Amino acid sequence: MNLQRNVQQALPLLILILLVGLTMWLERATRVDDRPSSGKLRHDPDVIVDNFTVRRFDPSGQVQHTLTAQQLRHYPDDDTTELDQPLLLYRGKQSPTRISADRAQLMKDGKEAILRDNVRVLREASPGNPEMTLETSVLNVYPDDEIARTDKPVKLTQGKSVAHGVGMVADRVKQTYILESRVKATLERTRRP
Repeated sequence: MNLQRNVQQALPLLILILLVGLTMWLERATRVDDRPSSGKLRHDPDVIVDNFTVRRFDPSGQVQHTLTAQQLRHYPDDDTTELDQPLLLYRGKQSPTRISADRAQLMKDGKEAILRDNVRVLREASPGNPEMTLETSVLNVYPDDEIARTDKPVKLTQGKSVAHGVGMVADRVKQTYILESRVKATLERTRRP
């Protein structure tokens, strides 16, 4: 009997302790963080620029390349930049070369650009060399080194010669375009006088 009376007296206290615990748990589970966010966890642009042009100069002060795009968006969380309708134009000793795509991503140090969707390279004709075009879906470009790479299918056209392959390394300075695998080509014979 004595035990039953002790339980009856302690029951309201146990219920009160249980209610306090549930209230604390509910308050923590539904709490909204009032601290301002630094934005590091979000992928929102901090800079948006429409219709821009950037020029890079070589050590002698000549324009090495020009980059234009319809829109640029910079993201502070990973320090990358996205471009819409980018066009990279090289001038200099070699034939002018244009590299275009639907979109591109510049990596944080600016040493690499990844062009995506409808990537097209056009090297203008020069004495002894017909116009050359290259088409692929993704192209990693290293603008300062004037080198480009892809591991995707490539179509390379120069004059009436056409080559298809998978993977490519292009070096604009050395004027080399190396298809890495599964190469099929139809080459135009040059006639010697």
